[in-house]
Amino acid sequence: MSGASFRYLVKEGFRNTWTNRMMSVASICVLLSCLVLIGSASMIFLNINSLVQKIEDENVIMVYVDDEATDADIDEMGIQLNKINNVQKIEFVAKEDAWAEQIATMDEAQAEFFTETTDEIPLPDAYKVTVKDLTKFSDTVKKIKKLDHVYTVRQNTDLAKKLAKLSNGISIISIVIIAVLFAISLFIISNTIKLTVYSRRLEISIMKSVGATNSFVQLPFVVEGIILGVVAGALSLFAVWGIYELAISRFSDVFSSIGLVPLNFVDYALPMLGIFVAIGIVSGVGGSLITMRKYLTKEGSEISAV
Repeated sequence: MSGASFRYLVKEGFRNTWTNRMMSVASICVLLSCLVLIGSASMIFLNINSLVQKIEDENVIMVYVDDEATDADIDEMGIQLNKINNVQKIEFVAKEDAWAEQIATMDEAQAEFFTETTDEIPLPDAYKVTVKDLTKFSDTVKKIKKLDHVYTVRQNTDLAKKLAKLSNGISIISIVIIAVLFAISLFIISNTIKLTVYSRRLEISIMKSVGATNSFVQLPFVVEGIILGVVAGALSLFAVWGIYELAISRFSDVFSSIGLVPLNFVDYALPMLGIFVAIGIVSGVGGSLITMRKYLTKEGSEISAV
């Protein structure tokens, strides 16, 4: 195919999109609806995952240091904790700071009583350890307990296991739902394009009768599919954005009550736009090619019979 023919077919794709604008609008609306569902589901799962991540970050291991440990021993323990593979970060909590925080949580009378009657701080120094992978939580605790000068370890293994399962479940559910919605969008857009092809079967028949190749016939439809995909992807982004901001404003009290800080949509706008446009193009072009292949393979029957 020459460059002139290619440019001609691309122009035909743009012209046909406008000429058949009612079908184009219908295709865009169908694809937009599916993409809005995909985008909305994605933002819901991202926020849920953010909440789970927040709970995971708070599910730390408290490693209390033996009172007989020297400053050098405490520093060495910090070094050994950082060497454990599954440890993401550690934070030293001095017993003076921990005791001050404990006093701050008491009412005035209790705080005064403990301050006056306590000569020595009844708390040990400690390390707050955050892990990377909750599925390895138990193994990490076992390694920590083997370190020197560890007085005791406070942790919640059951919660860690539940959070790990919840996180994996959310990932699996989100992938399945998005995949199902994508398959539905491909099916619907394919059927919508099928109507377009059917309404233009005479045009296709004439092109085939004068010797046009399959690629020559298909290219304008492919261009139409790309145009519809790009337009639907861009419109879907703004639609999801609007719905998301509206939901945040309406349910702000609910989010506050469960300690959820909604994600900033702007941070995900550009990747989502790219994904939407990609899905739109794949759906549009895929639907066009699937439908056109079906009709072109029936040359001499349905098409030539028109």
